[in-house]
Amino acid sequence: MTVPVNILLILSVVLVLSTLTGSTNNYYNGSFIDCSVTKKFAELNSSVTPYPLKRGVKFDWQGLLKIKRTIHWGILHATATYNYRGYTNITFLDDKFNLCDYFVDLVKEYCPIQPGIYHFNTPIRLPSLIWPGQYYGKITAYNEKEEQILCIMKQVTIE
Repeated sequence: MTVPVNILLILSVVLVLSTLTGSTNNYYNGSFIDCSVTKKFAELNSSVTPYPLKRGVKFDWQGLLKIKRTIHWGILHATATYNYRGYTNITFLDDKFNLCDYFVDLVKEYCPIQPGIYHFNTPIRLPSLIWPGQYYGKITAYNEKEEQILCIMKQVTIE
């Protein structure tokens, strides 16, 4: 079973995994912020281009995922919120998914995922109906022992 395309779209808009440069500007450009508590399982270096994102326009989510330990199974916890008029946040997504299904869609590999370097480039077209404004997303992955594998977050502006 694969993750539905609309879920991947939401995750791609607000996510995905980290830029390891340490620059505070990464939060506001096309790169993602690494919020992992440890880097012993995996590291991700990814970005979206072009940025800022525009409704109805295609963008590419590109990255390099370095897996350091075999991943047999896992859970992907994804959240996505929209800042409504600077007044309140509306949560569009707060759910858990099978990490192995997500890896199949992302890097075309089935669990167990062996240590190594995996490249990906996923083109995505934002629907014209998505609200313009500020979105915040976070994805955290956990293994079968409930250890954090990795965490990424991103604040994006959609025009």
